[in-house]
Amino acid sequence: MRKNIMYNIFVVCMLVMVNVPLMAQQQIYKGQINITSAELRRQDDMLQVRMQIDMANLHVDRDRALTLTPVLSGGEHRVELPFILVNGTMKHKAYARAMAIDKAEVGLELPYGALRAGRDTKTELDYSLAIPYESWMREADLSIVEDLCGCGGHVQEIDEELIVLPSEYIMVPVISFVQPEAELVKTRNEQREVYLDFPVGKTEILPDYMNNRVQLSKIATFLDEIHSDKNLQVTGVDITGYASPEGSVVHNEWLACERAKALKEYLAKRISFPSDVYHVQSGEENWDGLFELVEMSTLKDRRDVMAIIEDIDDVNLRKNKLKSLDHGEVYRKMLTCFYPKLRKVQCLVSYNVRNLSVEEGKELLETNPQYLSLDEMFRIANSYPKGSEEFQKVFEIAVRTYPDDPTANLNAAAIALTRKDTLQARKYLDKARQDVPEYVNNLGVYYMLTGELNKAKSVLTEVSRQGNREAQDNLIEIEKKLKNSR
Repeated sequence: MRKNIMYNIFVVCMLVMVNVPLMAQQQIYKGQINITSAELRRQDDMLQVRMQIDMANLHVDRDRALTLTPVLSGGEHRVELPFILVNGTMKHKAYARAMAIDKAEVGLELPYGALRAGRDTKTELDYSLAIPYESWMREADLSIVEDLCGCGGHVQEIDEELIVLPSEYIMVPVISFVQPEAELVKTRNEQREVYLDFPVGKTEILPDYMNNRVQLSKIATFLDEIHSDKNLQVTGVDITGYASPEGSVVHNEWLACERAKALKEYLAKRISFPSDVYHVQSGEENWDGLFELVEMSTLKDRRDVMAIIEDIDDVNLRKNKLKSLDHGEVYRKMLTCFYPKLRKVQCLVSYNVRNLSVEEGKELLETNPQYLSLDEMFRIANSYPKGSEEFQKVFEIAVRTYPDDPTANLNAAAIALTRKDTLQARKYLDKARQDVPEYVNNLGVYYMLTGELNKAKSVLTEVSRQGNREAQDNLIEIEKKLKNSR
């Protein structure tokens, strides 16, 4: 008799004798037992194990017992499931007597079912239970250990046979892409900030003063690169000055504007854009910059400083409040650490980009993707085999370059779905264009991949009726999956 062993198993169905149509059969135990169907299926956090076992041809000697123990195994994992006990005539009488008299005392392990050969094995046995699901079970094998033992000097016979499980139908979703609208004129702009130092109250640019030469070199190099790029036509260079907010508002705005004019004159002498390209914007005190610097700092009373900047509209009153914090200590700290960084000039360059061929676009895709329209990127992607790494990479670059564009997000969602990355696909779908059938189809594919087939059918049915071929194909895939699961 088997010893009592602890199983971490929850049996959900008792032994049931049923008649079911025969399916593709697998013979075990010397060909005397047929496994007419077998499946492992995950349901929520449980693994459903089910077999239909035909033992009509099974013969067990009257004084012997056959134990059939289903076993799940994968890698280093092995779990024995509740066993089926088939007794010969005499052995079954002894078993029944032992169960009636000694069960409580000897702690016998209860089988899934105890059958008497011949009488109880004429109809198929439905073996059905559920156990807590673990990740290794995804690739688990199902086998049956056959243990024939008995009295009277019989030799114990043990064998283990692998059960061939039916292959699960794997859906192949059809994913939609949308061709973006072509840009008639590709207008772009880039912004740079220049931090220049001026003697107190002065507006003249002194290249050798403080760190000015480094800053001037950076902005001049930036403009020179744009000026020399044959793909671009510069339409505007807008220069805006900003001043730190100490002193009077009027004087600070004058300083900011005059310093912006000085930078314009400096650049115009060195980079020969047409004279009407340069524009100087009115300067202002850089309160936004101050707020950001304080917010990121460990400045004492920084929350009080932020509240003063946000809540007090009167600029003069705001300045006085800042000066009074902690007897002026906070203000003095800001004058030293923050205010010099607020005296900057912002340079915004606007330009048009010429239309690019597929081959020209490929050369710029990784170095200057902003030069390409989404339509041009789409054509580049489709020059590669659909689904290839090159194909997918183009759409990923597109959504990084235009992160808020609804069409770029829809196509990026399609790439994520191709990779079965449902978490990333959901993020892109939430930002995607939703007024096109391609979005509805891809949302249906998302539900297909997450196993929410009823939701998938619901969203796909409507757009399928409108003639969307991808949705129609996906509905067929869902029906195949559901039929296979029945």
